[in-house]
Amino acid sequence: MPLSFKPVSGLRLRWSRLFQRAVIAAAISVAGTAALQAGDDQPNSLPPVLQSSKLRLEARLAAEQGDFLHAAVALEQAALVVGDRETAQKAGAGRQQLEAQGGAMADFQSLMTLIMEQTAPPAQWIMRGDETGTMTPYMQGVFVGAPALAGAMAMTFDNSRLSTAAELARTANSNSDVLETSALRLVSLPRLEAEIARLQKSGQPIPADAAALAGLTEVQFLFVFPDSGDVVIGGPAGAWAQDEKGRTVSTASGRPTLQLDDLVTLSRTFADNGRGFFMCTIDPKPQQVQAVQQYASRLQLSARNARQETQKLEELLGLQNVTVAGVPADSRVASVIVDADYQMKLIGIGRRDGAAGMKSYFELAGRDERRGAAMDALRWWMTVGYDAIRVAPDRRAFEFTGRSVRCQSENQLVKVDGSREATGKADSANAEFARLFTEHLPQLAEKDVVFADLQNIFDLALASAMINTMDLDRQAGWQPAVFTTAGGFETQPVEVPRELMTAAASRVYRDGSIVVQVAGGIKVDLREVISNPQSFTTAPEVSSQARNASPVGQTGRWWWDAAVR
Repeated sequence: MPLSFKPVSGLRLRWSRLFQRAVIAAAISVAGTAALQAGDDQPNSLPPVLQSSKLRLEARLAAEQGDFLHAAVALEQAALVVGDRETAQKAGAGRQQLEAQGGAMADFQSLMTLIMEQTAPPAQWIMRGDETGTMTPYMQGVFVGAPALAGAMAMTFDNSRLSTAAELARTANSNSDVLETSALRLVSLPRLEAEIARLQKSGQPIPADAAALAGLTEVQFLFVFPDSGDVVIGGPAGAWAQDEKGRTVSTASGRPTLQLDDLVTLSRTFADNGRGFFMCTIDPKPQQVQAVQQYASRLQLSARNARQETQKLEELLGLQNVTVAGVPADSRVASVIVDADYQMKLIGIGRRDGAAGMKSYFELAGRDERRGAAMDALRWWMTVGYDAIRVAPDRRAFEFTGRSVRCQSENQLVKVDGSREATGKADSANAEFARLFTEHLPQLAEKDVVFADLQNIFDLALASAMINTMDLDRQAGWQPAVFTTAGGFETQPVEVPRELMTAAASRVYRDGSIVVQVAGGIKVDLREVISNPQSFTTAPEVSSQARNASPVGQTGRWWWDAAVR
């Protein structure tokens, strides 16, 4: 469906009556730079060798989180500090190629090799067969990266609750009405794929129950059953209907149902021959940022003309580029992540309300932040926020827990040419916006379908990534066919904008400060969850939910309800 909204470009301006400071905030996400601090010491206060080591560590962390421009810059600086001109030139060449292409680098194998050679331990990405791995260049929006070797890193636990859950999943109840409410409905992905193949072969359309994945509204469990050849996802489900925008939503909770198209799209993304990530960016054009800087430097802003000048800044920034990669640009996944990115930005600049308890940056900015540095940038992005992935001792039952989406923040420096430099730090108002957004996002998802849809996308992405990374499909003897890129299933195209107009907002404060802000950004990286052993926690009570995952005596059914929840 068409998306009708305006973008935000990531630009913030601050003035006071005593002096004028232009702060250009290109705050759309640069994936993975928030955690790049290696302590509070300033690098230039250390001996050259230690400066270089610290910068190489920064490069390694940036690369593993998907920010390859930041990694290239850090490697270049690390080499220059110790006089290694050859390495500096190689890193500089990679940096220049990324910058010239706006973060899109067609061939970055040489940069990937350099990063692995120059970091200790070497930066790691998911390994695929005999290849050295996959990596993605500098991104600025939604970024979901393939997990690292989660199968080798996952911890096992004495998790009787998960084991019991697996047993429950083997004893389906007698319900055959897909519209009946269920606290735990199970969907076998191999059986669903076989049903889709049967329908296609006979020329029949995809029925509504398959398109809506039997009414599932979230993924809580992931099971693998080698004896029956099943890989199963499970969660709450029930009746659904179309809302005013044509979206399939639960009649009980109003949450959107999971979508077959999204499942297929993400399964292909995280398959062996997939891109291993997906992302979107909403980027202001560098020349437009420069024009705003020049305009702001001579602007005489006052309370009377604040609104008018805000509109002028919107016009100067004009249309911004929307880029989608890793998934089809006309897919429903692309539509959801772009829409969610935009909506978060509007909340950040106070152009729309969030959930109760959320506040815009205007409401949080103190006097020091309103009279801040001459040029800096706000950055907000969303990452996967699951508190833990609970795993059974046999690694065949998993539970996703906690918030699926977490907002993070950073302040960046903006240079004269419009480029941005990461700081790894966020001012208090910026950090507080991210904290409040994360804390109240579940409530926001209850009233705004796009954020619930984003949670569903994250759920399916995590499940798809784990199935491939941990070889759960192979354990079950399932070799996907129709769901693969070469399969015959075609997802329905959705209109996703290629350009979006800039939006801005302003606030006049009692102390005379005037803030004009355009803000935003999202970054999501599954590797941070399933490659981290600490993500897998002990939960003995979980196993009791998995006993229904393979229906006994229910030949031909691809969904069923657990007998006990």
